[in-house]
Amino acid sequence: MKITKVTGHFLSEFPITPPPFREEPNTGTLLLVSIETDEGITGWGAAKYAHPSIIHLINEYMEGELLGMDPFCREAIHHKICDPRPDSKFGPRHMGRTLTGALSGIDIALWDIYGQAVQLPLHILLGGTTDKIPVYLTHGAAYNNATTYGPDELGAEAKQLADQGNTLLKNTVGRQIKDGKIAPDPVDDYYRMKAMREAVGPDVKLAMDGNARMTVPQAQKLANLCEDLNIEFFEEPVVGNNPRHLSLLRQKTSIAIAAAENHLYSAADLVNHDAVDILQPNVVNDGGYTGALENAFLARANLISIGHGNGGGPHNIALQAGLNNGTSVEYHYHVWQEYNAVFENVPQPINGYVTAPNTPGTGLTPKPNIVEEYSKPA
Repeated sequence: MKITKVTGHFLSEFPITPPPFREEPNTGTLLLVSIETDEGITGWGAAKYAHPSIIHLINEYMEGELLGMDPFCREAIHHKICDPRPDSKFGPRHMGRTLTGALSGIDIALWDIYGQAVQLPLHILLGGTTDKIPVYLTHGAAYNNATTYGPDELGAEAKQLADQGNTLLKNTVGRQIKDGKIAPDPVDDYYRMKAMREAVGPDVKLAMDGNARMTVPQAQKLANLCEDLNIEFFEEPVVGNNPRHLSLLRQKTSIAIAAAENHLYSAADLVNHDAVDILQPNVVNDGGYTGALENAFLARANLISIGHGNGGGPHNIALQAGLNNGTSVEYHYHVWQEYNAVFENVPQPINGYVTAPNTPGTGLTPKPNIVEEYSKPA
């Protein structure tokens, strides 16, 4: 089997379901990658950050390098794209989100081809630990400069989502703006989290995501205030995911600390600094399944669980369900609705769980004509 075509697709302004009690966002943006083969199998992948530079890199440079290669040779393709030598065509993996975004979409599409070719679902190919994984729903995020959710609105939204059967809800914290700048307010966030707890009762689990905005003292203050709210984990609490700062915070709270690779530091940095209780590889952000597996195995070797954060939940189900240190997958409300709008048969949360697709490959194929209708020039 040989690769005959590689294409990045920039989809934008397609309609999505807005969050409860708000009218926006009601449109979405998503970056897809398709890889065609000479045996008629087409694999589809996605990338977290839908930026035109990723499309340009894929269509203008990477396609020419990958044409004629065997799509089963994922390691060879991964190395070709991420060759760390100074004279390599694309440079090291950590050159930035453009490269890792392109690599993520390509690698996911390659695994999709593999699964289709051998007629097995991806969670089986990745280990087959289970076909059902806990899911948590992230909500209450203000987009497009919208006003941050207040306690009453946040509580009402949390109750509605809990009444629909969601058993773990995550809210974003540290988003306050003062004089045009980010100014996290731990006390305000405590009252927002408290409103959620009071709205959903003691049986629904809660988590919070700092989006890497807080100083250690700010994050510690919020964590200490929230000790009585029974918080499952605190994701990316400190600025830049600094491993040393995360480690300091972890020593000062009983709330589990979770972090992904959203900044300058690698999974190895987080593990070596004892910075996290939960490592969060993300296949749409960390170089596809191949890159995420590296981080998942690193975590397992150090007796650390993996979870998922930062969107792209449906593509991450296979990783979390496949590996025995997988714990949960995030359905970010906004991103989940983007997936529902673009893909057929997206797995849906039911009573706190999501079931991995049993169709060959990723099980995520775009709806008919959706790519043609909403693709925009990069």
